[in-house]
Amino acid sequence: MMIAEHIDDSIVTIELSGRLTADTLEPFQQTVARRLREDGGGFVIDLQNVDYIDSEGLGSLIQAYTSCRKHGRAIVFVHVFGRNLQLLKTTKLLTVFDVYANRRDAQRAAASMTSAAFSPIM
Repeated sequence: MMIAEHIDDSIVTIELSGRLTADTLEPFQQTVARRLREDGGGFVIDLQNVDYIDSEGLGSLIQAYTSCRKHGRAIVFVHVFGRNLQLLKTTKLLTVFDVYANRRDAQRAAASMTSAAFSPIM
């Protein structure tokens, strides 16, 4: 598993490459946990280069989603294709996760969710 991180404004994009499995998920989980502690913005999880997700890898995506929501942070997913898209459909996670076809739309959505979450109520 390879992980690349990019920060645009307050949005952290985490690009995963390789297999997201029980054997490889720890770096992803550590990256999300570290970014939750360090940064105040939203997350975009890019799955374009993930060629396989097992049940524990899927659990780590759910854990990232739950952790972000618990901390009041936006999290969206981008470039979910092929088997990974089918997996999210089969598990009904497409009804839970916000999934976008391109990074620009995903970053805009995460930014708008983040600004809405932190805007004061009048």
